[in-house]
Amino acid sequence: MSHDTLKATLLQLALPAVRAQGLDIWGLELIEGRQMIVRLFVEAATGNTETDMMNGAEGGSEEAAPSREQLSATVDQCEAISRQFSLALDAEDVIDRAYTLEVSTPGFNRIFFSAGQMSAYVGDLIEARMPAPFAPAPSLPARRTWKGTLLSVTDDTFVLAPSTIDADGDIHPEELEPVHIPFAATRRVSRIYVFRRPAKPGKGPKKTKTAPLA
Repeated sequence: MSHDTLKATLLQLALPAVRAQGLDIWGLELIEGRQMIVRLFVEAATGNTETDMMNGAEGGSEEAAPSREQLSATVDQCEAISRQFSLALDAEDVIDRAYTLEVSTPGFNRIFFSAGQMSAYVGDLIEARMPAPFAPAPSLPARRTWKGTLLSVTDDTFVLAPSTIDADGDIHPEELEPVHIPFAATRRVSRIYVFRRPAKPGKGPKKTKTAPLA
């Protein structure tokens, strides 16, 4: 069974367990190795989940976007999904090797499984890993990893303003034009949640001395 076929089969097997908890599938990641890792990401319905794509629904909605708290699944929900999904995997016997199943929310540094999922994160910092050095335009350098602020998203392409991040969590724009990256050309696209280093006690701005008045 090919990688894509196995992934599609696993998504279908996971769906009943996820729906039973009132959640949707954000995406599923397969990591090959001596022991395969199956990572299932779940959260509340957003209009851009794998569940919506499986059902043929168009991404997005005129309704207000849910808050971070509304999107979060509980530990108990993830454990219940893991148990039911494991039973389905054992019954169907679709994985012919040892594997580890992980069920969780996408988290702050979430992976994107389609360009449509990125539309709610315009203005955030994004990392796009490429399978080989990639130059989005002749005037731009070829890189395996592009990082930058997400400027816009279309059905199959996203635009980044190239940036770097220093050790303190500060973002520094690069002197490069915006890069247009086809989602299908990427190996992995994820959000970068920036943890800003807290200022050390007593390290506030220096006070300037003023000369006494005559």
